[in-house]
Amino acid sequence: MRDLPEKIEAMIVEGGLDAGARLPSERQLASDFGVSRSSLREAIQMLVSRGRLMSRPGGGTYVTEPPAASLLQGAFAPLEGLVREWPDYWQDVIEIRKSLEGDAAFYAAERANDDDKARLQSELERVSGCFSPTDAAPLARADVEFHMSIARASHNVVLIQIMKGLFGLMEQSISHSLEALYRLPSTVEALEAQHRAIIEAILAGRAEQARTAAIE
Repeated sequence: MRDLPEKIEAMIVEGGLDAGARLPSERQLASDFGVSRSSLREAIQMLVSRGRLMSRPGGGTYVTEPPAASLLQGAFAPLEGLVREWPDYWQDVIEIRKSLEGDAAFYAAERANDDDKARLQSELERVSGCFSPTDAAPLARADVEFHMSIARASHNVVLIQIMKGLFGLMEQSISHSLEALYRLPSTVEALEAQHRAIIEAILAGRAEQARTAAIE
């Protein structure tokens, strides 16, 4: 059983709360975690001292950028430059995405709660409505958000942070792929069918099927 600061950190990551997001009220958090407000304040203060949260007197508590995410984003920054300079590099990105996103889908099928499932269905509809015949960027961005929602539903904090660190790299990879795929017939219909196959497997709790659909 994780202690309270770790539970709060997990809630931040799994809930997709980015830097600058405000935490729910003390009353709500104390109720959600089943603890006293004094225990909650102590845990929040601990996270403030670690630089994970920031408290504003009379203005609530806010998420700061986690050190791990900052390190990951910095580590992947040189790779984003390589993608621009070496067009074939995106194939290497796809290889690592197969592993990460296959695992994300697998664990999401095992662990997604009702809120996760509602968010997954919402992201599916959003990515389905982002097609533009002349610009792949909006669909690429929505596609990355779609895959991030699956990662969050996995409730694996390390996997979520790695995916967040790869966000920019994934977006470039997806844009590159879509620019090529737009030249093929029925691309959008095929992409939507693949997305739906992943989500349907997750919602049904079929973990291996979800992994296979994500890899495909």
